[in-house]
Amino acid sequence: MKLNPKDGYTITVPKKTFKHSGDLGDIIFSLPTIRELGGGILFLDPNGGESEPLIDWGDGRFTRTKLTKDSIDGIKPLLELQDYIEEVRYWNGESVDFNLDRFRDHVEFNNLSDSHLATCNLPISVRDEKWLSVPSALPAIDGKTIALARSCRYHGNYSFWEGLDKDIVEKAFFLGWEREYEYFVYTFPHMAEVPRLTVESLLEMAQILEGVELFIGNQGLPHAIAEALKRPLINEVFRAGPGPAAIFKREGAEYV
Repeated sequence: MKLNPKDGYTITVPKKTFKHSGDLGDIIFSLPTIRELGGGILFLDPNGGESEPLIDWGDGRFTRTKLTKDSIDGIKPLLELQDYIEEVRYWNGESVDFNLDRFRDHVEFNNLSDSHLATCNLPISVRDEKWLSVPSALPAIDGKTIALARSCRYHGNYSFWEGLDKDIVEKAFFLGWEREYEYFVYTFPHMAEVPRLTVESLLEMAQILEGVELFIGNQGLPHAIAEALKRPLINEVFRAGPGPAAIFKREGAEYV
């Protein structure tokens, strides 16, 4: 809103509106598109895209994402810290300017950020610079400067983890759900000495990742945040998926 000094009336400029149905990592990867389009209000679907035809890509096997009110509440503080996000709201069928779920039409040959950019015919160069900001970096566990994360999905290189250098293991902590950690240690018993760090929020996770020396993980939310922060990282590639979903060719990023 601004005041026209000549005519003495106010002009209200409508905020651009965006809608996404998740998952959380996909929302992080959508942010360069929102920023490049000038930002605005982001609607997130607490029903995980149940009514969105674009989500029903699995012929009945996958009819929604894992996005819920609780997960929206979890990511909202991090998103609203960004100067291009005016507000995060639950989506309840409102018409929006940009339906970011359209990225699913472009995933075959693009990473997840480029897929979003392609829906609006935007150049991929806009995601080459850091697109997520946090107030400050937070220290992890004393003496631990390397974050490990491995979800229970999107695996592709068992031998990489099996042969991880001992010096890395000694400096590492695990960032993820308790079940992910249990599965990680079960799969790689030599990783039992790596402690798990619990975080209270996704904002805290981002602040922890902002301060690490290195992130090592697979495709998932921690990787999405590490990429958005442009941290040095090593990513385990999921080769069975459609396209290079989590591959960003840049300095400081390595793929195994």
